[in-house]
Amino acid sequence: KVNLEQILVDHKDLHEYISEYWKTQEIDRSSKYWGQLYEEVDNQYKKYKTQSQKEVNYLVKEFELRKNADQLKRATVAKTGELNMNRLYSYKFTEDIFKKVSVVPQGQSHGLVMFLDWSGSMAKHFSNTIKQLLNLVLFCKKVNIPYEVYTFTNPGAEEFRFTQRRKSGDLLVDNFKLLNVLSSRMNAQQFTKAAAAMVCLSRGADNYHAHTPPMFAMNG
Repeated sequence: KVNLEQILVDHKDLHEYISEYWKTQEIDRSSKYWGQLYEEVDNQYKKYKTQSQKEVNYLVKEFELRKNADQLKRATVAKTGELNMNRLYSYKFTEDIFKKVSVVPQGQSHGLVMFLDWSGSMAKHFSNTIKQLLNLVLFCKKVNIPYEVYTFTNPGAEEFRFTQRRKSGDLLVDNFKLLNVLSSRMNAQQFTKAAAAMVCLSRGADNYHAHTPPMFAMNG
């Protein structure tokens, strides 16, 4: 058994850590480099978002069709207690003379939890993987499905490390963390910032190692 509070890094703490790290990097590099990098990342995120509209709209269409079909399948018919005046003529040979109403179950009982592998073998696949991830997240936002996105890896910044008492036979997870990179609990501003950060980090996985925070180093 593990203490999840020590393993999960919430999106607020995580993106604050990323922002602070990048601020320290700006001191060591020219502002022109960082300004250009941020502009490139913002443009790339906007491009991702625009290009994904077709795929997202298709996902929404398929989801709504299947959801409606499922609701109809679970629909029930209930008597209202009011007489159906058009069926009064049959009262002598049937008791079914009441008005009926179809009850379609409402409410939401679903959500998505997504896990993104941040190990070294993913390095050359991050751009496409992040694009697919953003497609799924934008779909969730459009149909109002709650979601949480985590990455998993084993390196990390000291402020998020923890120790745990252990005995023979325990699984050692003292370096393991689940990083909550995106969440439906984010407001619009937080989401835009976090999504752009994911695009930037995916670039770092390919060739921008200099600005990749230690917690997002490609590892095991």
